[in-house]
Amino acid sequence: MKIHEEELAFARAYEAEHAFEGLTDGQMSVIMNRGRALFHWFKAHPRLHNTISALVLILLFGLDYLVLLEMPALFLPPGPTHAWWQILLAAAICGSLHSYLLYSLGVFSLHEGAAHRIIFVGHGWLARQAQRVAGNLCRIAASEPECYAPNHMGHHAKFGSEDDPEFLNFVLPHRYFMTFLPLAAFINFSDFVVHRPMTYTRGRLLSAAIATIFNLVCLVLMARAYGLAFAVLSMFVFLPHVGFYIDRVRQFTEHNLMPLDNRNGSRSFGMGFWGLLVGGGPWGSPCHWEHHLVPSLPWYQQLILHRHVVRLLTRRQREQFLIEPVVGFPRLWWRLIRDLKTFSPPVAGKP
Repeated sequence: MKIHEEELAFARAYEAEHAFEGLTDGQMSVIMNRGRALFHWFKAHPRLHNTISALVLILLFGLDYLVLLEMPALFLPPGPTHAWWQILLAAAICGSLHSYLLYSLGVFSLHEGAAHRIIFVGHGWLARQAQRVAGNLCRIAASEPECYAPNHMGHHAKFGSEDDPEFLNFVLPHRYFMTFLPLAAFINFSDFVVHRPMTYTRGRLLSAAIATIFNLVCLVLMARAYGLAFAVLSMFVFLPHVGFYIDRVRQFTEHNLMPLDNRNGSRSFGMGFWGLLVGGGPWGSPCHWEHHLVPSLPWYQQLILHRHVVRLLTRRQREQFLIEPVVGFPRLWWRLIRDLKTFSPPVAGKP
């Protein structure tokens, strides 16, 4: 993405006009002490960490196999033909789950693999090669790690400023809504995307080729097992949209209308239904605020830190940084849309 000067000015004006109860120095000191302890544990147990990462990847690919080649049998029983509604229902469920699993894999690979380089750790040849592969698995989901990694690290270093490559603290709704047009994951209807560059670089073409080959193999296997109509609907209607739409919802809500500093500038969706869905699973980004507080922690330690941080917050801070169970996320999304549309910064010289 690129910085939109109007949005940056709106974000600064919104922050100036709205009171916010941020973390105190005392709270931050307690959080950092806990974060350092978790980090030292992580560094002291590289084999266990690498085992956890390997199990996550095995789980994601295993679930994808079940979703594409076993689950459709629940909706498409053996027989020469199936009713159109059976085919559509099977494609909607299985194609959407496949899209979500690739989104989950993409977030994990882009964020912890390509950017922070902590899916696999160690100095040996095997660990280095495993990390290299893990950081490129996002290409299966048509994501481009070479573009994402420096932009994401710049997002941490220059958060909330004109040099933030992923400025997200004020995103005008029209840019966001344009990403819900058909095939917006691939077409530049809006620049509100971060998983790929806006132009066809060598890296983007490589990701497109890998994603095409992977999903073409899946399509052939699905068509042989359950028919061409089911396979085509799954791969060309549901796959390109469901995961991408969830990803756009996530990035739209993580930082929007929050303060322009790393300490207070993010939300945490938590480990409930909405956090795991929008965040892309526990290894995705459900506790994004904690990640900004202590960026060096792997995903499972972000979840541990989340539970620690929540106990430190005042009632007002909980309302600002967290979401309510069940209805909290829809309420947050609607409030952001409403406030972004209606906010108008004061004009100099006018009351």
